[in-house]
Amino acid sequence: MPTLHDVDYTLEYPYTRTTGPVIGPFLTGLRDGRILGQRCGDRVLCPPMEFDPDTFATLEPDLVEVGPGGEVVNWTWVAEPSAKHPFDRPFGFAFIKLDGADTALVHAVDTGGDPEAMSTGMRVRAQFRDERHGSVADVYFVPEADAAEQVIQPGDEPVTITEHLIGLRISEPLYPHRARFAQGLLDGKIIGQRSPVTGKVYVPGRGYDNMSRVLMSEADEVEVSDVGTVVAFTELNPVQYYGQTETEPYVRCSILFDGTDQPVIGIDIRDMTVDEMRVGMRMRCIWRDPEERSVEDIDNRYGNIPETVYARFEPTGEPDIPADELKEHSW
Repeated sequence: MPTLHDVDYTLEYPYTRTTGPVIGPFLTGLRDGRILGQRCGDRVLCPPMEFDPDTFATLEPDLVEVGPGGEVVNWTWVAEPSAKHPFDRPFGFAFIKLDGADTALVHAVDTGGDPEAMSTGMRVRAQFRDERHGSVADVYFVPEADAAEQVIQPGDEPVTITEHLIGLRISEPLYPHRARFAQGLLDGKIIGQRSPVTGKVYVPGRGYDNMSRVLMSEADEVEVSDVGTVVAFTELNPVQYYGQTETEPYVRCSILFDGTDQPVIGIDIRDMTVDEMRVGMRMRCIWRDPEERSVEDIDNRYGNIPETVYARFEPTGEPDIPADELKEHSW
């Protein structure tokens, strides 16, 4: 039988940009086994910058090689690396002042997973990966005594475009009112909340009545009908983008369930065309079998009645509700 879960998902998208006259040579250098800094008056900035951090004046590109050795001036330990970290074992993140530079570079130090090997003032040395693509991840650092000599073959073209897959993992428990709403869906029930001030019923509940500015609790929850009225609809034609799984047009509608004062938005209809839909049409929820239901798409910010709990919505055959009676519920 499906159960509730903590919210745990990754928001991810590709990011592409041009590198410019300073970062471009810096990334090209990393790909080719060199670390470059930017002259700024009598200082050398590493990582290089296109402006003076003190005066904000534009700096003309004037790059000089620094490192590959340096000193750790501050550090922290990453005991549980994420998928986006440079190593799959614990490692150190450190401010490293490279030889010949006057500012510190923040980068990863691999000590083989041993935090005792990290210390302020320790000497480290750059190590370049076997496969390099012109990114800051082409290099990492190790204790100087553990460094290996490397011969790096330079690339043919400068790095002018950088591409990254940006990701953010979100992990948190469902709020109590969201957990009860999700459990209701697993049980084939739609749970709303009735405002103790106005008596209006909201689905799904937010844990508060935002119009009357009053909290709502489990005591304010009510089971509502799974039959309702279409108050708005549109046809979606999926645009192809990274991660898109939809390929065919479909209808998305808002349904005002009987006994409620707020329509549930984002209900997807796959077996009816937009020409068959009408504002005022009466519809009922046909639930999936209990063992097939899932609420994995529900989090604390979004998720009303996902397709993973219902097989379809179908017309009841009842007469339509006049559209004029639904104006305050349509947008």
